[in-house]
Amino acid sequence: MPIGKVKKISDDSFSIIENITKDFSFSITKIISELQKNIATTLKLEKRTKEHILLSANKLLTDNPIISGAGFLLYDPNIINSWQVTWLYRPEYLSTSNRLALNKASQPLLDYHTFSWFAKAKESGKGYLHGPYVDYVCNASYTLTYLFPLYEGKQLIGIAATDILVGKLEQIIRDTLAHDRTPIVMATPDGRVLFSNHSHYRVGDIHHPAPLMRTLNSSHFVLWIAEDK
Repeated sequence: MPIGKVKKISDDSFSIIENITKDFSFSITKIISELQKNIATTLKLEKRTKEHILLSANKLLTDNPIISGAGFLLYDPNIINSWQVTWLYRPEYLSTSNRLALNKASQPLLDYHTFSWFAKAKESGKGYLHGPYVDYVCNASYTLTYLFPLYEGKQLIGIAATDILVGKLEQIIRDTLAHDRTPIVMATPDGRVLFSNHSHYRVGDIHHPAPLMRTLNSSHFVLWIAEDK
């Protein structure tokens, strides 16, 4: 039965993603503390701070092919649409990274305060996996984003984040299954499908158990599998 192997490789993949994002957040914290000691009062990234964050993001993408994007979102709770987004992403099937810098001027209609992933990352104060969703800004592909909040003292100053293409996760699972045709569905704890080789389920669908029966739980996903006939 392949479900145990699928669970292990999936657990390992999500652990890698979580650790990469956590290390990235530590790197950003160090950059800000060394280059911009008054960040908590100004809530603005200086040019050299952005450049160092982009260098760190570029190294992350170069060293970790599983990651398709990485960056930092500065947060000011007092001003609507005040986000500054410093971001690098790797277009699908390409090895080079593109720079994406969003701010109030370029994205006047986006208020990240209202996004569910922001509320969950802020409330939990720890890492949070969001998705899958279609990323229309970077790759126009189904994407997972791992988010990690950064604090100056007790004040939230922003979110470090990494993107993972769901297609990359699908490839890992397919390689694990090899030629085994056992129907498997992987869904998030909220029920959103991440992977499926079953004709009734597609990535992004809300999962309903029938006709799959057996389950294995993880902190980031649930695996469903057909009963043996």
